[in-house]
Amino acid sequence: MVDVSWWAHGEPEILYAGGGVFLAKITGFANIIASFDGITWHNAGYCVGAQNAMTTGAYDVSRGSGVVSWWYNQTPIYYSFDSLTERTEWPLASGGGVPIFRYLTTHKGQFVGVVGGDRSIAAASSSSPTLWNTTIPEDSYNSRYMFIRSVNGKLFVMRWRYVNNTYHVRLCVLNDSATQLTETNLSHVGDLADNRIANPQNIIWMEAWGKFALFNESMLYVSDDGVTWEGVEQPGFTTTTYDTFGGAIYVPGDGFYVKASGFVYYAPY
Repeated sequence: MVDVSWWAHGEPEILYAGGGVFLAKITGFANIIASFDGITWHNAGYCVGAQNAMTTGAYDVSRGSGVVSWWYNQTPIYYSFDSLTERTEWPLASGGGVPIFRYLTTHKGQFVGVVGGDRSIAAASSSSPTLWNTTIPEDSYNSRYMFIRSVNGKLFVMRWRYVNNTYHVRLCVLNDSATQLTETNLSHVGDLADNRIANPQNIIWMEAWGKFALFNESMLYVSDDGVTWEGVEQPGFTTTTYDTFGGAIYVPGDGFYVKASGFVYYAPY
């Protein structure tokens, strides 16, 4: 059990994990906490004047640059180039055109995110986190996006469209500049809360295999390029109705861990 004194002031919530860095918020406070191992946590900064809820964040280890997004009606991005081990003020990105984000990730020197409302994708250089450009605009199909993630040099996002009272969901791959989408062969038609959907949160890179792996309902899929996937059935690997897996990791020499609601699946490997 990790004992962090600040957590008495509010429930911690992980906003970003990648490149050996964890960013988290303390519910009810404008404080950002950070860790490099998940055990020792540092008071990494605070956002003056922030309102409502901190929704997501990202960090580029190569540049020592971080961002967090807040859900409110003014410029919502705060950023930092300071050490994550010291409590410093994160400046507010000034000027117009800075979006609210629902999801953020770090990809090859950029911050890339799904803009609030889920209808578009925007990106900024991690060296200039105040200058954001829309890379995938809203389209006439009313496309929505969720769970954007960079995994081993590939940028994945889940896209869904609501057609004839039914959700049409597909796993997609973005190019490095996040300007073009490529559809994968994994799709689902039905309810949006369905674990048969290919969720980018459940993608990992298996270095020993030289492949991406993806977990969903009773299946393990693998892919060389992130676009074409082949599946192997996993009987009993399931959740209850309207529940979904919420993340997967592989620990070398130990095995796979896949999060469900209230429990974790484990498979030694």
